[in-house]
Amino acid sequence: MKGNKAQRRLRILGDDEIEAIYGIPRFAPEERLEYFSLSPTELASLSELHSIKSRIYYILQLGYFKARQMFFLFHLQEVFEDAKYIQERYFPDFQLSDVEITKVTRLKQQLIIQQRFNYSSCDAHERRKLESKAHQAEKICAKPVYIFRELRHYLQEQRIVYPKYSFMQDTIGKALQNEQKRLMNIVRNH
Repeated sequence: MKGNKAQRRLRILGDDEIEAIYGIPRFAPEERLEYFSLSPTELASLSELHSIKSRIYYILQLGYFKARQMFFLFHLQEVFEDAKYIQERYFPDFQLSDVEITKVTRLKQQLIIQQRFNYSSCDAHERRKLESKAHQAEKICAKPVYIFRELRHYLQEQRIVYPKYSFMQDTIGKALQNEQKRLMNIVRNH
């Protein structure tokens, strides 16, 4: 059933656009310097984390959040170059073998990052607001990419962590279906 839903999802963006927005950032060396540099506040927040691998994971999450305003799940092999850069820059005596941390630690780190940048999660309340915004945007323009851009603009303005692409697809698809039903009812009644 889950596969069927994924097949029925609205196609809004091309694969390259999806990767550019939702993929783990791929940094060039100069970008690593920019995104993985720590402010005094960010450096101080490292003291809240106990292990070096937890600190490396935190810096990775922080850099990726700075770049994309979202959080990612990743394994060392996916982010090895970035993790190696961080290890060499901040923890040169540490032997990098993995960066796996517990879910509790990962979520704690995400909360620290959200607070640092004054962002909030895209919780159930915000998701309902996004559904309403999608319905409003759909009345202006029925192009899925327009609605998608309007929702992203709202998320940026409100400083809300971006939800997954699948949520955006489902939300926009539902708004389009609801508007289509509304218009069909109007036609039937007149």
